[in-house]
Amino acid sequence: MYYGIHASSAGGIENTIKLAQKYGVNAIQIMPTIPMRWATKLLPEEMILNFVNELEKSDVKKILLHGIYLTNLAREDKQMFHLGKMGLVVYLDFAERVANEIKKRNIDAEILGVCFHPGAQKELSYEDSMERISYGIQWVLDEVPGTQKLLIESTAGTGGTLGRSFTELGILRNKVENKERVGFVIDTEHTYAAGYDWVNNLNGVMEDLDREVGIENIKAIHLNDSAVELGSNKDRHANLGEGKIGEEAIKKILHEPKFKEMPFIMETPGLKDFESTLKEVEMLKKLIN
Repeated sequence: MYYGIHASSAGGIENTIKLAQKYGVNAIQIMPTIPMRWATKLLPEEMILNFVNELEKSDVKKILLHGIYLTNLAREDKQMFHLGKMGLVVYLDFAERVANEIKKRNIDAEILGVCFHPGAQKELSYEDSMERISYGIQWVLDEVPGTQKLLIESTAGTGGTLGRSFTELGILRNKVENKERVGFVIDTEHTYAAGYDWVNNLNGVMEDLDREVGIENIKAIHLNDSAVELGSNKDRHANLGEGKIGEEAIKKILHEPKFKEMPFIMETPGLKDFESTLKEVEMLKKLIN
């Protein structure tokens, strides 16, 4: 099974691998640049080599990139729209170059793609917002040829965010020409807040998921408990077992047969220092075993 954490890249991108080793996980989520700053320049080759050099010595098998938090591909404003697209270009280019280096060295590890929040409806109508997002995705894919994927993350529906239902996620992918390079990351807290009941209707959620997006198109699960009630449309993560989803339901998600090869990556509040992160990882391992 593949499981891990969102790892800080403070002090160098290679430190994310060192953190994974420190906590004994085999999957990580990384952000190569500062989360709340626009990324407009391609990252230097030195970063690629430093990261892969550390990866080659490690037990990490699955790496997910998470785009910066400023991205909103539903924006009508041309500058904001372009900055959002460029941030994804920078990250997708990084993913492609790392993947090529991994292949060249024959390392047993995989770059899953670039996960991102699609955006929120603001100036545009719902239909135009959906069109704008899918157009932006295709533009980024055209700018960065290769095989790496853009992975649309499910959202909680807060403040008009799009991608709040499996149906919306499927529509966004279907509007893109290069569908083979578009996938998904499903967040357990976001989907619970959006009304998908992992606790009492796991089979129903899985059926909806497979029908609307296809399990084969999901590249990772963000495994988070929820600090808010079912259907609240609020993005409020809780530590594993301390929220409304709870230990029993999370354990069932981890052992869902259709998720057998899926990487589970935590983004819980507890990932803030060594002791609390270690506690979260130990809880995750307990639920897996």
